[in-house]
Amino acid sequence: MKVWKIKQYLPALLWYVQRRLEGGRGAVISVRTRDICGVDRRCCMAVHMLMTSLVEKGLARRLKRGTYLIERRAVEEVLTTLKEWI
Repeated sequence: MKVWKIKQYLPALLWYVQRRLEGGRGAVISVRTRDICGVDRRCCMAVHMLMTSLVEKGLARRLKRGTYLIERRAVEEVLTTLKEWI
């Protein structure tokens, strides 16, 4: 997938993580690609690639297909990383 296509869906992921952070309950934030993209397969693939790169950096972990977990103490670092990629 081309970089500009991935960057097209990056603001949606950033907005979703910020919105989930405001909830304030629990030790982790779950990121579900279905909640971000719905049935748009290109968006799901782009979010998967972005989240995979966060998993490689150790900022998130994969729970199951389409679901990733981010610990609340690592959310600020995740947000700065996503803002750098924009």
